[in-house]
Order: sequence, then C-alpha cells, then structure tokens
Amino acid sequence: MCVRTLFLCLGLVFSNSIAVFVGVSDVVAQTKSADEYFKLGNDYFNAGLLEKAIEAYEQSVAQKKDFKEAWYNLGIAYSKKKDYAKEAQAYQKAIELDPKYTKALYNLAIAREDNSDVAGAIDMYNKVLAFEPNAVDAQVNLAILLAKQSRFDEAIAAYEKAITIDPDMADAYFNLGIAYSKKAELAAADDEKQELRQKEIAAYKQAIEKKPNYHKAWYNIAIAYNKLSDIDKEVDAYKHAIGIKADYPQALYNLAFAYEERGETEQAITHWKKYLEVAEPLPSEKSFVETAKTELERLIQKDNPQ
Repeated sequence: MCVRTLFLCLGLVFSNSIAVFVGVSDVVAQTKSADEYFKLGNDYFNAGLLEKAIEAYEQSVAQKKDFKEAWYNLGIAYSKKKDYAKEAQAYQKAIELDPKYTKALYNLAIAREDNSDVAGAIDMYNKVLAFEPNAVDAQVNLAILLAKQSRFDEAIAAYEKAITIDPDMADAYFNLGIAYSKKAELAAADDEKQELRQKEIAAYKQAIEKKPNYHKAWYNIAIAYNKLSDIDKEVDAYKHAIGIKADYPQALYNLAFAYEERGETEQAITHWKKYLEVAEPLPSEKSFVETAKTELERLIQKDNPQ
C-alpha cells in the first residue's frame, strides 16, 4: 500500500483594505484647488481611470501637503495598480500627518505584507490595535502573520483576542485550529502533542458551530484524528466533509485510504472511484490521480483474484 499523503487545509483569511471616499461632485478638467483635485481624483477612481485619479490626487497633495485624505486615497489608487512601494509611501505620508490615522495604518500593513515585509506589517497592525483595541480584522491579520513567522504562542493569543471581540467569527476559530496544529508539529513530548491536537479539534468544532457548512474544518478535524491514530473518528470527519461538499477531492482521496486501513475494501473501491470521477479533470490532482488508479487496481485484483 502506498504511504498516505495528508494535507492540512490552510484557508487563512485576510481582511482587505477598503477605500472610503468623501463626496464626489462634477468638476471641470481645469480645477485648481486641492479640494477640487481631490474630488476629481475620486471621480476618476470611481470611473476606473486609475492613471488620471493618481494624477489628480498628486496635484491635490502638491497644493496642500497636509491633505491626509488625499494621501490616503492616492495610496488606494496605487494599490489597485499593485504598485505597493508607492502605495506604502502615500499611506506613510498620511500617517506622518496623523499618527492615529488607523485606516492608513491598516492599509499600510497590507501594503507591507504585499511587498513581503512581514515584520513591517506586524508593526503596523500593532499600531492599529494600540489605537483601536477592538479592530478585529487587524487582530486576525496580525495573528496570521505571527503564525507565518512560527510565533505560534503569540498567534494563538491574537486569535483568542479576536474571538473575544467577535465570538461568532468562524474563520478565527478555524485559523486558531491551524495554529494549534503547527504548534503540535513542533512539540517534542507525545502528551503535549496530544493535548494540542485536542485543542486544535476543539477550535475547528467551534468554527463549525458558527458556520455549520464549514467543510474545510471537518477535513482538518479528520487530519487531526489521523495524527492521533483515531481512524474511526477520522473516517467520520471525512464523511461529514463530503456530506457538505460531495466533490471534495482531498477528502475523497484520504477517506479511500482510511477505508483501506480499516480493511473495508468495498468502501475503499467505491471512494477511489468517486475520487477519480471528481479529480481526473483537475490539473491540481494530476499526481494523486495516478496513485488512486494504482490503489484501485490493486484492490480490485485483491477482491477478485484470478
């Protein structure tokens, strides 16, 4: 039998920056004041004319260097062009004018993350939270970045704070489960690993309580039970995942293997066939399809010896 390959579903959730524009009015092209250029930039932005919007915002801040809202909107316009360096520069200008400008701090964190500056992004999220302790999106995003740096204790604490702010946030529980899983992988003692796996499972179950159709949480529960060598609960969790999403290839694949391990050849054959039906058209499953075909052929031959 081939060695099973299990993948943890890493469905981490980031909150996106949101542009908030103030009043838009009709203006002629030859406006001169900073406010008029700002409004013109908003008109261009809303029309999808990013280059013209950027030009208008730059004219606005050229005339009024302390116009923090224009610097902020200029940053958003650059974000749409994926020019993260200029985006960050614009937000930084707004923050220099108002160090407590949390919208700009939040968006600067995202810009730094987009520019692969994780440490800088963490610093910005911490500044947002210093001014707005209940900013749940910033709390979740901070936790995700801490986990990326393998700072799992800090990440867990950050997720728990997010859950305190918003107890119905299913994704925060889901991500908390992933943090416990990663911490368990690093634990040296078996009893510590088992304790962390149980906390992981409890977090996923909380996610499911908040969002009953959370098939990825059931999938991750199955992976956790596999790590705990509890094959019956593993099988049950995969069945829950597939009950919600019948064409879930990873769950079908792992469930077929689990049935093999339990000696349930007929169920294994059924689920290998279901997996192949779902997975063969998917390029992402190409390498696993060959394994599934090999396993299916072997089991059929075993079940029907010549």
